[in-house]
Amino acid sequence: MKLILELFILTSMFYPSKKKFVDITKDFSIQEFELVKNFILEKGDRRFYRNYDNNNPHYDFKNFQVYLNAEIGQKNLYNDPEISDFNEITIHNGNADIQYYTLRIVREGDIENKDIHVDSGMKVNHLYLMNTYERNLKVMRIDLMNIYLPEIRLIAK
Repeated sequence: MKLILELFILTSMFYPSKKKFVDITKDFSIQEFELVKNFILEKGDRRFYRNYDNNNPHYDFKNFQVYLNAEIGQKNLYNDPEISDFNEITIHNGNADIQYYTLRIVREGDIENKDIHVDSGMKVNHLYLMNTYERNLKVMRIDLMNIYLPEIRLIAK
């Protein structure tokens, strides 16, 4: 029976998840998110990385890239911090099986603001790992915690 359970757990890690997000507030705090965002705005540069908007704030971690995304999306097409805040941190690793990890914060007032996309079930003052490409959220969370966040946390001190 134990072997069957272990086999089920191992194989289920590779199947995609239909869940759109998972709460990671206990793993990466709101304060850490804000520290990383502010660090990227102060010490990073600007780069294009997707066909949705332009000029995203960016920081090069050598093994992966980190981008900020404006909370009002294309209403802030050039990611100008004078127009809106940033509610997403996207981690990109072009050499990994799962290449994109997006963290989305929900701040006070976001749910009521029609310009900010908040998925049903999200709560204020929580941080979420998004599953935009329907990958396995368990694997994504493990990779996020073990590969990416330890290095990102070094700048959030």
